[in-house]
Amino acid sequence: MADTLNSLVSEQTDLFHKLNYNDEVILKIRKAINNREKILIYAKDDREGICSISMLILLFRYFNADFDYFLVPSCGSKDSLISDAKTHISLFNPSLMISLDDKFTSSVYDYIKDINKEFITIGHETKSKKDKYYNPQYSTIFNVFEFAKELSTYYDTKNIYRYVDLVYLGSKEVEINDKMSEIFNMGISRLDKTKNYGINAFKKFEYGDDKSIKEFITPKNNPASMVDNSRIIIELLTTDDENRALQIAKYLINSNY
Repeated sequence: MADTLNSLVSEQTDLFHKLNYNDEVILKIRKAINNREKILIYAKDDREGICSISMLILLFRYFNADFDYFLVPSCGSKDSLISDAKTHISLFNPSLMISLDDKFTSSVYDYIKDINKEFITIGHETKSKKDKYYNPQYSTIFNVFEFAKELSTYYDTKNIYRYVDLVYLGSKEVEINDKMSEIFNMGISRLDKTKNYGINAFKKFEYGDDKSIKEFITPKNNPASMVDNSRIIIELLTTDDENRALQIAKYLINSNY
């Protein structure tokens, strides 16, 4: 198993370097983390976005980074997204902004660059190779996991594979290809012995097979409340307080959000 895993990691890392991987993206992140500069993260308010941003929250928290996150509403217009970005920049004065959502990127990219803010994307295209971490063969969440794994090598983090349960939960089965299948299979196995308080809290109240967990962490299609619901689910998946996880899970189940 170890040999297979090491071979898989080596193969995937080589592939990223041959395609779209750029060291400058990792260096920008490292600089912001090491200097405790403010980082803002943006992701789509769907299940994949929730799991992707939850993974980064857990990782950045482990690295003691200074960050905040925002979810991009599916109904947001270009003007409203630019307005949101302006507000966030005014309030937080970030050194670096990270986008996991192509809609947000296409809306704000020119504005962010015009004001000379550092901006990088994970999992989708952008106008400059220096600003992206992207393999078009992989889904967004798998790109986020590969990014997290690459970043972790600089901090000697040996337990990055504890997040494969989130990779699986955020995935869409129809997008899984041969190169992803090993990681997703690991994610399914990880669900049985996960250390994630939120996932385990749900299992205590409901039958917790993988399909029911995926359904539970999928925000309901209500544009008026989807972002708020998504933020609650993110708190569930990222809390380090077992009692808080139980409270959130019970609330979501009882409210049938």
